[in-house]
Amino acid sequence: MTSDRLNIALIGATGKVAAPAHLNGLAAISGANLYAVCDIDAASLESLADRLGAKAFTSFEEVLADPAIDAVDLVTPPFLHAEQTIAAAKAGKHVYCEKPMAQSLKQANAMISAHEEAGTTLMVGESYVFHHPIVAARAVIESGGIGDVLHIRETKGPWIMRREEVSRLDGLSHEASAPWRVDPELSGGGRFPWVMDHAPHFFATARYLAGGAAVTAVTAHSQSGSTASDRISGTGAPTGQAITSVAWSFDTGTDSAWNQVESGENAIGEVGFVTTVHGTRGTLVVYGEGEGAAPGLSQPPAVVLYRDGHSQVIDDVNPTDRVWISNNNYYDASHEAALRHWIDSILAGDPVRYSGEDGRSELAATLATIMSADERRTIAPADVPAAWTAYQ
Repeated sequence: MTSDRLNIALIGATGKVAAPAHLNGLAAISGANLYAVCDIDAASLESLADRLGAKAFTSFEEVLADPAIDAVDLVTPPFLHAEQTIAAAKAGKHVYCEKPMAQSLKQANAMISAHEEAGTTLMVGESYVFHHPIVAARAVIESGGIGDVLHIRETKGPWIMRREEVSRLDGLSHEASAPWRVDPELSGGGRFPWVMDHAPHFFATARYLAGGAAVTAVTAHSQSGSTASDRISGTGAPTGQAITSVAWSFDTGTDSAWNQVESGENAIGEVGFVTTVHGTRGTLVVYGEGEGAAPGLSQPPAVVLYRDGHSQVIDDVNPTDRVWISNNNYYDASHEAALRHWIDSILAGDPVRYSGEDGRSELAATLATIMSADERRTIAPADVPAAWTAYQ
């Protein structure tokens, strides 16, 4: 490592969904030198490495043995995260690990401890809290613009891919392009694999907008039947049941809820992920991943403050999303912002603002969500056993 640049190895580099965003993000960061790419798909890997001018590895162990590599960026499925993160710490490598960080709290604890002992940096890849509109909304809240936060409501509407993304993925969904997302064991989500991948996002967003408050209790509702599962997975695969709504409380007294609406694009006015933050003095409407007006309607501003009978645009429009029909650049810009923060923090010797502990908090709430849906009762994240996995 030089004083102004890290040699980085991207692990899972030929993946179809998150890997392109990481490749695009790293290419835009001056402090990043994409030194190596690693994947088990040797043929695709060689082509990618040639195009990037990077070293190609098909063995993670060989990556860790290369003394020129300073850090690894893990864009691998959750069942690999703990093993790879701990091995990287023992090899003295910094780690950026995509969410969900692990499949159990025991694994997450071991990942955190390994990097504390090695003196290396572990950051969990939670792009939502680096998404520009969400960061802008947090600034309004910190300035007192809406008073005390009372309630945070999140809605996940249908995500609609741009034609270019549909073509790139040969007409497949993100889940079909990365099938571990709907696999009970590979995802770690058991009967609710999709929510294992998505719940860290909505818990992280709400906790960030609530000032880092801790989740104290979670209640989840599941909808039985293949129809709900198919609408969510987009694969037609029998994924068991779908969690369609989650409510939770923070230790500050703030309440929060997440719901998903999976009607078709012609039946709604908005698509994607939207968050409404109600305070004692005002309300914020914040557009997140893939969010915006349904096709045919005018795109709204990314963040709007409602207060004293007036509306104020806080964040107007971000560049068009590469992946979704949306006015928010989510996939590339948010991943780039998160990766830039990780790299800059390492080079400056500063702590990251989304650490292993943060990733563990979202994992605990996510596991509590799955346990709540399984057992049909409210669960405190603090009561989730350390070794418990949703797929056991």
